Amino acid sequence: MSQSIQRYTELADLVLELQMAMQQAHVWQTKPPSTEALASEQPFCIDTMTFEQWLRYVLIERFKEMIEFQKPLPDRCHISPMVEEAFRGLEVSHVKHLMLVTDALDRFLSRSAQV
Repeated sequence: MSQSIQRYTELADLVLELQMAMQQAHVWQTKPPSTEALASEQPFCIDTMTFEQWLRYVLIERFKEMIEFQKPLPDRCHISPMVEEAFRGLEVSHVKHLMLVTDALDRFLSRSAQV
């Protein structure tokens, strides 16, 4: 397997882990935001949707598109601090799991930029 294909496979695994962690934490959104909400230009679409919606319908969907069409991956990702803040009120085990997954995602994309 080429190094490039392997990177997309690793990202796909991390995205799946994030989805499962969100489902286990009961923060997986099933109602898509409106087209207007998705058009927000604010970081994390903070003015138009919840962080859970942003993770589900923006971040994860963008990663899926990058994987499917082998688009260039971002040089960095630093969402774990936002995850920690946004999910502060959840059960500790759920927050820890979400933090582990998003921290792994952050490290993977930072490492990928160096490859």
